[in-house]
Amino acid sequence: MRSGFIVSLIATLLFTGGYFYYVAEAVCPAPLAYSIGQLDEEFGLSFDEAKLAIAEAESVWEDATGQNLFTYETDAPFTINFIYDERQAVADAEDTFKAQLDQTQSASDAINEAYETLVTEYNKLQIEYSKQAKRYETNLAAYNAQVGSLNAQGGADESEYAVLQERKEELDAERVQLNARSEELNALVVEINDISERGNKIVETYNRGVEEYNDTFGEKREFTQGTYSTDGRIDIFAFSDSQELRIVLAHELGHALSLDHVANESSVMYFLIGDQPEELVVSEEDIAEFVRVCSNRSVWDTIQLSINNFIL
Repeated sequence: MRSGFIVSLIATLLFTGGYFYYVAEAVCPAPLAYSIGQLDEEFGLSFDEAKLAIAEAESVWEDATGQNLFTYETDAPFTINFIYDERQAVADAEDTFKAQLDQTQSASDAINEAYETLVTEYNKLQIEYSKQAKRYETNLAAYNAQVGSLNAQGGADESEYAVLQERKEELDAERVQLNARSEELNALVVEINDISERGNKIVETYNRGVEEYNDTFGEKREFTQGTYSTDGRIDIFAFSDSQELRIVLAHELGHALSLDHVANESSVMYFLIGDQPEELVVSEEDIAEFVRVCSNRSVWDTIQLSINNFIL
């Protein structure tokens, strides 16, 4: 189901002059025979996939009520159509835009991970360098003190000079190692700054993308994803995935049975998509509306048994 800024509207009945639902003379036309009419290829939905989606949507009602409410017939005059227009085009554009944002976010996460790795490496190397530099300074001070003491005594003899020369070579080697470690640290600083700059650019790009996304798609838009018309057709215009398609179909099939909207936001017959459960089932309000329109009191007890299986 779409999880984003957009809250999608499922339409009520379509009549000349606007959308409204007239219940005073509602008649439940079960079992309702239907066929698949127009199936635009832009949806990327095969005939068998469309047929399966409808079957899954109708089972939401039939499993809960224990009644045969819909039947597929190849030549049935009542048609379910899949009509691609600007609504699905907008939905596709939004999905593409969001996918691009997700890719940018992934790139930002990768940059951030690399940055954290470099910073950790730098901190570890910096600690080692500090210890090594302190040790070098201590050794150098001791060497200079020894040289100063010998000079004060008139100079070093041959053996003392050899020892001092060997110590000096050791200190020179330590200094070379320190310089190498310092250059390594400087190189890491350059790399950290570079990756930080790249990360900041990616974040800026992402933030601009989010602003553009919100400007384009962020406002709450209520558009018709499907309609039921009394001239004998259901038209499906937009859906984000197979789960949402099942919800739209189940909702419009409910209207085809003459059911009205109900107040519970998790209900199939609620007028907006968004809070219906992933495992789509009818709510108590859906069943109550079905009973009001399609059943009499004598069959209520039978349907109540199904409620316990599918609602509780």
